[in-house]
Amino acid sequence: MLPGARVVKAFNTLYAAYIAADPRHPAGRQIVFLAGDDSEANRRVATLVEEFGFAAVNIGGLREGGRLMQLGGPLSGLHALKQD
Repeated sequence: MLPGARVVKAFNTLYAAYIAADPRHPAGRQIVFLAGDDSEANRRVATLVEEFGFAAVNIGGLREGGRLMQLGGPLSGLHALKQD
């Protein structure tokens, strides 16, 4: 329906409270998982995520990575930090 659109799934595994709060903690930065089929689009979103202060973690394509992030998946609602 959107020819040429590039989709990257990100931020949907986190509760709003984790997104609204400062992503930097004494133990590390809040992880934002992202998945997409276009490597350039993934890179752009990862850069944006990092600029917001989060730690971007690319988990693959939309089919595989998206399944991990969907409601009830192993990454849904996971509050994880990346040590820098």
